[in-house]
Amino acid sequence: MRVLMSLGIAASLVMASTATQAADEKEIKEAIEYRQSAFSVMGWNFGPLGAMAKGDMEYDAEEAAMRAERVALLAKMPWEGFIEGSLRGDGHGADTDALAKIADNRDDFESLQTEMEDATAKLAEVAQQDDYAALRQQVAATGKTCKNCHDEYRADD
Repeated sequence: MRVLMSLGIAASLVMASTATQAADEKEIKEAIEYRQSAFSVMGWNFGPLGAMAKGDMEYDAEEAAMRAERVALLAKMPWEGFIEGSLRGDGHGADTDALAKIADNRDDFESLQTEMEDATAKLAEVAQQDDYAALRQQVAATGKTCKNCHDEYRADD
């Protein structure tokens, strides 16, 4: 009887461990999808700002202000999706360009994140002023903060 109880307890522990692992894998994949979605929506809104700044799209102060405000709000969102085990090479099987060295350089990664959040907040502020030259400058500065992080922590392929 004790043997059967011990086997039952062991089987329950194995099943619980497997269920926890499956939940962790699901959570990791959802975190990756979340952060990728946040960046995608941010890009959708930043793209027209870049096009306006380059002169590829007619400058529209109202649209620029709206999109810049959205980008600033979105800039705070993706970071919670960079959870442990969700980086490239972590064995989760999900497609991600987030390099594993983020985990080893978390302070630098967070510093770049803060720079981007600050730049997007300034972008939203500048866009409210209806000053095309200032907007162009801040779009470039904001884009540079994105590039700085991508150059360091995002895979090229």
